Amino acid sequence: MIQRSQLRLTFEVGVTETGKPMYKNKTYVIKPNATESSLVSVAQALASLQSAPLVHVYRTDVHVLGE
Repeated sequence: MIQRSQLRLTFEVGVTETGKPMYKNKTYVIKPNATESSLVSVAQALASLQSAPLVHVYRTDVHVLGE
């Protein structure tokens, strides 16, 4: 059973002095029954409100084992 779900958006916010990209994450609590397509739509909508480009979208589910 899923106990908790999160949507994490990763944005590229600049580069370091050595030229490597710097990232910033924004994490949102979501309903465990949210579909992949709805999460992609939400991620795109949230990304459109940001000035930094979206580079990754992650979903993290925490499961309870043994119940």
